[in-house]
Amino acid sequence: PHVEEFLTSFLTKNDNSTKVQVVAFDHNVRSNQGAGKTRIKNGGSATVQNPAGLVHADYTKISAPRRLQQLGETTRSINDVRQQWSSMLDSNVVQEALSGKRRFAFVNVWRNIAKEPVQQMPLACIDATTVDTATDLRTFQIHYADRVGENYLCCPSPQHTWCYFPQMTRNEALLLKQWDSSGDVARGNDLDRDVSTMTVHSAFMDPTSLPDAPPRESIEVRCVVIWDERE
Repeated sequence: PHVEEFLTSFLTKNDNSTKVQVVAFDHNVRSNQGAGKTRIKNGGSATVQNPAGLVHADYTKISAPRRLQQLGETTRSINDVRQQWSSMLDSNVVQEALSGKRRFAFVNVWRNIAKEPVQQMPLACIDATTVDTATDLRTFQIHYADRVGENYLCCPSPQHTWCYFPQMTRNEALLLKQWDSSGDVARGNDLDRDVSTMTVHSAFMDPTSLPDAPPRESIEVRCVVIWDERE
C-alpha cells in the first residue's frame, strides 16, 4: 500500500484532475551476497536474487499487454505481492486499456534497503531516445510455472547514452518505467522521441567501488498503472 500511495502521489502531483489506479503486484529483493539462499519475507517461495547484470528491458510489445491481461485473471503466480487467487485488476478496465481507451504502464519502484548507500553493483539506465528498437533489441523468453514472459536484451551501440545514480540511500527511490502504452515505440515507432516506452537498464560493476564496500541490498516493487482515459 505504501508504494501504491507513493506512486499515485508522484503521478498526480502536478495535476489534481489526473486519475490513476496503481496496483503493486510483484517484488524482488536483490543482493550480491547470499543470493539464492535467503527467502524473501512475504514472497512465497521466492529467494533473494543477484543484481541483474544484463542490459535489458522487462517487457516487450507482446509481453506487456499479455501481462496486463493476466493481472485481470485469476493468478497463481507465487511472486504476486498479495498471494491471492482472485484477479488483481477489474477485467473490464483491463479490456479498455488493451483496446486503447485507457493508458496503462508498468513501473518499478527501486530502492536501497541497506543502512549504507549503494556502493556495489548500482543500477544504470540508457536514455530511451538513444535506443533504436529496430536494431538494438533482441527478445528472450522466461518460462514460469503458470505463464511465459518476454524481455528485451539490448545490444551495445555507440549511440547509447548511459546514466546512473551513485550512492543511493534508503530514503531515495528510482522509478523505472518498464512499459508505457502511450510511448512512441508502443505506438509502432522504432524510436522514442517524445514519450518513452521503456527503460533499458542493468546493474554494473562500478570501477570506483572499494574492495571492502558493503554488498548491495535493494528491493524493486513492480506496479501497474491505469489511467482513467488515454492521454
